[in-house]
Amino acid sequence: MSIARLTQYAVGYSKAMDAISAQAQDPTLVQDPARLAIFQQQMYYAQTGYTMTARAMQDMNNEDKILAEMLRDA
Repeated sequence: MSIARLTQYAVGYSKAMDAISAQAQDPTLVQDPARLAIFQQQMYYAQTGYTMTARAMQDMNNEDKILAEMLRDA
């Protein structure tokens, strides 16, 4: 995965977390089923974005280890 794609995931995750944070402070959120559904969807996207970012970072770390081994063995 490229750095550009990883950055896109991180930015998307950050935006989702900002929206969630703003809405979580509103005590009337649970009284409106439509707003609550949107909030739950944003939570899902934030979790997905976090997971994808974490996996991408782990993949990049693994690739770095493999590259280091290849360079060491060369």
